[in-house]
Amino acid sequence: MSPEEASMVRRARAVMLDFDGPVCSAFAGYPAPQVARDMLARSREAGVPVSTSAAAETDPMEVLRYLFTVAPERQAESDQMLRDAEVLSVKQASATPGAVDFMRACQTTGRPIVIVSNNAPEAVTTFLEKEGLSDLIDAVFGRSRVSPELMKPHPHLLGLALEHLSTDPADCLMVGDSATDIEVAQTMGVPTVAYADRPGKAERFRLMNSDAVINDMHEIAMAIALRTHGKSRPLTN
Repeated sequence: MSPEEASMVRRARAVMLDFDGPVCSAFAGYPAPQVARDMLARSREAGVPVSTSAAAETDPMEVLRYLFTVAPERQAESDQMLRDAEVLSVKQASATPGAVDFMRACQTTGRPIVIVSNNAPEAVTTFLEKEGLSDLIDAVFGRSRVSPELMKPHPHLLGLALEHLSTDPADCLMVGDSATDIEVAQTMGVPTVAYADRPGKAERFRLMNSDAVINDMHEIAMAIALRTHGKSRPLTN
């Protein structure tokens, strides 16, 4: 992280944090491709038509979108399938290296963190409770059960987070590992830090003009936890 990027990060007064990736691997205990296959198989058994292209989909979120398109009357059942899989999976997940340091640095410096995730909120809270991290998070805004169309990049979740934080978008920070995180944050005027956790992602994020790009969550933790003579500097007004 460059000095300019670190300075941008430190200007933030509140943080919106994606879950799957920056916090943990949400499908560590139940791989996403298997979740997608199982959702489609159970839907097919219930009489839902599954196209050839849908049958090849490996992203459970995209499967949920597809099922809502072809069988909106089954949205409750479709979301429940994914929600149950996510809750089961995160019970075997571990925190992303550097994520807890980042959360603690934010708490120490007076920056509230809200989770803004396309994952089910129950999965997020299950993981936070399991890892003893609940006290580091101010609020959780996860996927709506009503419609997958409200998932990022739709502004619904970030809108809820901004309302909760009562903070100007320009004074917040969005930390995420997907193009949808960067896209929606830019649309709403929120500065972005893109977490490039896989090869090729950093280049893509730079092409999207993310305000900062990191490969390791320790980078942003260190930027927040400015140390002077061994002591953290709290956020000042």
